[in-house]
This record gives sequence, C-alpha cells and structure tokens, in this order.
Amino acid sequence: MFLGNSESPPLVFLHGFLGSEKSWHDINVALQEQYFCILPDLIGHGKNTNLEINSPLNFDVLTDWLLQLLDKIPAPKIHLIGYSLGGRVALHFAVHHPERIHSLILESASPGIMDETERAKRLVEDSARAESILRDGMSAFVENWYRMPLFASLNSHPEKLSTIKESAKQNDPRWMAKVIRDLSPGAQTPLWDSLSKLSFPVLLISGAKDEKYLQVIHKMSERIPSAQKNIVPEAGHNVHAEQPEKYISLLKNFLA
Repeated sequence: MFLGNSESPPLVFLHGFLGSEKSWHDINVALQEQYFCILPDLIGHGKNTNLEINSPLNFDVLTDWLLQLLDKIPAPKIHLIGYSLGGRVALHFAVHHPERIHSLILESASPGIMDETERAKRLVEDSARAESILRDGMSAFVENWYRMPLFASLNSHPEKLSTIKESAKQNDPRWMAKVIRDLSPGAQTPLWDSLSKLSFPVLLISGAKDEKYLQVIHKMSERIPSAQKNIVPEAGHNVHAEQPEKYISLLKNFLA
C-alpha cells in the first residue's frame, strides 16, 4: 500500500474498475526514490472488502473514505492521480476538498454524463452488467469486459493484458456487481460545472487511440483554467499499462 520514504512528497494513486494497488506497480517502482507512493485499493476492490456489502456506496462515501485514510497516514496535502473510475473518484475528492490538493492528474477520466437520458441509459447498461457478474461469475465477465472496443489497443500487449485480466478475476463478484451499478456514470452527479473552480495544477492524460476520452479531455481542458493535456501515442484507454515509460516521464515532468 505504501512505497518510498514517508518524508517525500506524497502521491496518491487511485486505480480503475476491476483494478487494485497492483495496477500501478511499474509506475510506483520508478517513482519511489523521489516520492511517497500511497496505493489504496478502492472500496470493494482487492483487499478492501471489509465493509458490509449492503452499505451505501457512492462518490461521497469514497471521498470520506479517502479523507479518513489521508488523515490517518497523515498526508495533509497530496498529488492525486486517478485512472478511469479512480479518476472520477479523484476529481470528486478534489472538487470537495481542494485544500488537500497540490495537483491533480486524471487519466482517461470523465466528469460525468450531462444528458439525463444518456445517464439513465448508462445506468440500465451497468445494472445489466452487474447481473451478468452475479449470474456468470468473474472470469466470464472479465473476458467479456476486455473485449470491448475501449480496450482494443491492449491486444498489442498480450502479456500485460493477461496479467490485468488474471488480477481482475480475483475480485469478489458481489462487490464488483455493486461497484459497477452503484458507481456507474449513470448514477453519478456530473461535475462539469465545477471544473472552472479548480485552481491547482491539473494534468489530463489520454491515449491517442482512445477516441471517446480524447474528446472528453479536450472539453475538460477548455473549462479548467490550470489544465495541461497530453495525448500519448500508441496507447488507448489504459495509458499507464500500455506506455509506462512515457507515463512515468509525463508524471515526473509535471510534478517537477
């Protein structure tokens, strides 16, 4: 959960759906000499399944959980890095607790779905996915999940894709069903109107092959006064897994 010297500047890494602290391994090994890397499993993922399964789960709950974690360490002010679902959590935290943020780095993350009809449609889709996890099990779900066009570029990295899928299959299916339903973009309050209030440095990262999130970060950069955006060639949705060396270089340059 921790790498590096606790006296060094703290970096908090939030993984994506189906991930865990292990998702950041290559990145953290390269940064631990200069930074204190804090690697929590998001609620419901990996080893973080101690809550009652019927407990409420939303972005306010995750924000309170992260705040308690940082107070316990303690890490009063952090550089916060989030990928996909973890990016949505990071943005929600940063909007509600800007006093705790040195800088914010969002990879392949969105502030949410503005259109109410589209939001309702996505919630129906994710509720159906939750049912499929409970019906068919984690292995079948993970195999289908990574067949989505969003992850097509990972096929160019078969060993990494295999590692990602095997790790994802270790998650508790009950919790993954709850997470995909309760934390669906269809259940999330959009944060687009809050972007203009972000006064700390923000780095937006997308893979050049990820057409959906390319459009999202272009729109986000227009609303965030302090935003930098970086498009990583030869990468899709999971930039840090597909191009770790370029990703590490981006982080180091931005944090410097």
